[in-house]
Amino acid sequence: MIFNLEEAGLWLPSSSMQLFLYLLTLTATCLLPLFIAFLLLKTKYIASLEMATKEERKIPYLAAATFYFMESYLLMKLDVPALVQAMILGATILVVSVLIINLFWKISSHMAGIGGLCGMMIAVSSRLQINMHFLLIALFLVAGFVAFSRLKLSAHNPGQVYVGFLLGVTVQMILFL
Repeated sequence: MIFNLEEAGLWLPSSSMQLFLYLLTLTATCLLPLFIAFLLLKTKYIASLEMATKEERKIPYLAAATFYFMESYLLMKLDVPALVQAMILGATILVVSVLIINLFWKISSHMAGIGGLCGMMIAVSSRLQINMHFLLIALFLVAGFVAFSRLKLSAHNPGQVYVGFLLGVTVQMILFL
């Protein structure tokens, strides 16, 4: 099946807009949160970048949620595809959800992230009627490896891993479907 984006009511941004979106997303979701984490490490607010306790995770999650929200807000103001806006909005909702849950219980944000990616790809595949079976299989294998590593490192218990994954899948699928 040949998929036509214009028939689906979607369009692709220009290459300069794509570069801007990539750089914006890299900055808001990776570089700025990483900078805050290093700043907190240098000021001894956190003992290590592992942030082993839920108490150490509060400020980094709040900072990340703020940066994600700022990107979501900016993308809603720009003329970018709704699909791109939804992806970042879903990630923002997921980070805020992890922040709120973390106030009471330590949850695996690694699993929430990979779960969100899996949920988003399932929803996009379903919504746009694109066969992504091999990509989904690969993502679920990666999720399994991430879960295994979080458990093997004793960073989380099984409940924290499962809830993180299910939260990610659920948030993204509800948003997209």
